[in-house]
Amino acid sequence: MRILVALAALIASASLQADPLYVSYDNFNYSGTVTRYATLADAQAGTNAISTTLIATASNETRQTLPNARDGNLYVASSSPGYDPTNTAYFSTAWYYTTFPLNGNGWGNPNNSDTGFVQYYDQSAAPVVTGGWSNGNTRFNLGISGGNGGIYARLWTAPEIGGPAGDTAGVFDSFHLALTADFASAAAFNATTGWYDTGAEPTSLSGNASGIFDNQSTTNASLNGFYAFDFSFAPGSWAATNGATWSDGTNSYSPSSFFAAPVPEPASLALVALGLGALALAMRWRAG
Repeated sequence: MRILVALAALIASASLQADPLYVSYDNFNYSGTVTRYATLADAQAGTNAISTTLIATASNETRQTLPNARDGNLYVASSSPGYDPTNTAYFSTAWYYTTFPLNGNGWGNPNNSDTGFVQYYDQSAAPVVTGGWSNGNTRFNLGISGGNGGIYARLWTAPEIGGPAGDTAGVFDSFHLALTADFASAAAFNATTGWYDTGAEPTSLSGNASGIFDNQSTTNASLNGFYAFDFSFAPGSWAATNGATWSDGTNSYSPSSFFAAPVPEPASLALVALGLGALALAMRWRAG
């Protein structure tokens, strides 16, 4: 029985690839709550909450976000030759889409508002990134865990509505993200990179992001404190629904999807083969 359990863990570790790349997936949304605490200990224990605020529907003139949600964006790269060699993690509000491209990126986007805005960009803390393909390369799992970094860190300090950008500034004391995306067809092998990748939109998506943000504003200290957030992910976005795009100055882009991860390393495959041999030997011994 112990051999069977060990072998199952071995096969699972080989099928869930390390060093994933997750780039330019921005056709999803996040919703949830932000709860404010006076101390980190209270935020960690979930006690003595000062206030809890729901991410509400945001408006920009006649344009509204998806109900009680914000468009999201994810960008993750880790040991990714052929794509982007930067080891980074990124989760943010997709503020840059617009239905008025002549006015510039983000113009008129109801997601491009302070309240409900999140930005986790934590290179300084070297976040732990795990994940890869499973289920015959039709399912992609992604995990990010980090904190104690402050590069471009931002979580709009609920319950403040609007206000100067300097009101939200600080670090993520902790950050955890999990995402699972399923696809109708298996990812294709890319001979150039040796990885399996797809640009198809997921047929289903689930996931969440949670953690604690330590607000350290120097412009409005009354908003400082520890903000525990709990967001859930769902497919779809205001940008996709309304045909919004963003531009790099030359080309325009719609909400897109791209997932990639390498094939199992030869060492991992050898371990699986070794495990299968051990299982056969164990079965033969039991039969005797």
